[in-house]
Amino acid sequence: MKFDLKRYVALGVTLLCVTILGIIIYFCIGKYGAFINAVKALFGIISPFIYGGALAYVLSPLCNKFEAEIMNRCFKNAALKTRAKKISERLAILLAYIFLAIIIYIFMRLVMPQVIESLKSIINIIPEWITTLYGFYLDIAEKYPDVGQTLNVYVQNVYNGMNSFFQSGELLNKGMSILSSFSTSIVSLVNNSINVIVALIASMYMLASRKTFKAQFKKFIYAVFKKNIAEAVIDELRFVDMSFSGFIIGKIIDSFIIGIIALVVLNIMKMPYAALLAMIIGVTNIIPFFGPIVGAIPGVILILFTSPIKTVYFIIFVFCLQQFDGNILGPKILGDKVGIPSFWVLFSIIVFGSIWGFIGMIIGVPLFAVIMDITAKFVNRRLSKKGMPYDTESYMSGLGEEKNLNK
Repeated sequence: MKFDLKRYVALGVTLLCVTILGIIIYFCIGKYGAFINAVKALFGIISPFIYGGALAYVLSPLCNKFEAEIMNRCFKNAALKTRAKKISERLAILLAYIFLAIIIYIFMRLVMPQVIESLKSIINIIPEWITTLYGFYLDIAEKYPDVGQTLNVYVQNVYNGMNSFFQSGELLNKGMSILSSFSTSIVSLVNNSINVIVALIASMYMLASRKTFKAQFKKFIYAVFKKNIAEAVIDELRFVDMSFSGFIIGKIIDSFIIGIIALVVLNIMKMPYAALLAMIIGVTNIIPFFGPIVGAIPGVILILFTSPIKTVYFIIFVFCLQQFDGNILGPKILGDKVGIPSFWVLFSIIVFGSIWGFIGMIIGVPLFAVIMDITAKFVNRRLSKKGMPYDTESYMSGLGEEKNLNK
């Protein structure tokens, strides 16, 4: 019997890898606390690069758009195409960051002061709301004595506790204490500032080298996998990029426009807390399907205590805004970036929202679209090998009717 050296070497390497993997898993399970601390420490070190990468990924489509426009308008007939392309890339990155700085400036200069004033006003008026609610309860208790006797002790305790809390200024003291401790944490502030600066610098380098990184990653995929597998992986990654960048960035732009429209219209309608409500509507609009509902609830609660009739106007406005976004603005910006049925949109939001909260609600739809795409390609490939059709219509006649499927 011939001794197959390659076979035994491969077997030995496999056993070594399995052993190492087993040790790692045992360490992760047995030393769970130490493992989590190590992961947190590692994340703290590389977090500026993670945030910088996320910022670069969001700004990348904008850079590509600016770069194409600069090339077409300024360097269309340029003799030195390579140099013109480099200049276009650098100008595009500069314009993208200028655009981002303008957006941040507008938000901090115009919107944020109004939001702060709205929050101060809400804090000051909360005791009046509590008194109003308590008076409403007393009316009910007077009309329905049995209910009043049952709930009187609990309501009285809650009312006294909340009233003393707000009137004693304890909320303001706690807020000032938090601000004071924050302002005195100079080391933490410096560290955060350094992380922000590093993230910005890293995002600039990533944007400038995005095409090189993409080519290097593609080269790595071809080096690791067979050509047909590498092409399938690259094709799927292209779909992932299209789903996430197209949907999430499109949703951010869509929600920003909706927030601006809400701010203008609510100010025209002289709604209380207009800036705060517009910010809530804009942020929650990023959540597909449930966004308008989630954004409307805080607004209804806040306006209800100030003017019940304006609450009705606010609900009508949010409904009209949702219709405009869902039927006109959203399709215009997003198009068919995800392309999954409404049921699966609802399913993905609920499932991933329950797992990852607000972030899960945002990334759940494109993530589920990727899962469905991978599943569909796998099923179609398996059916194709069996010589069976992979269009869904062929299976509409019912299970077990194979004679129709093999035609």
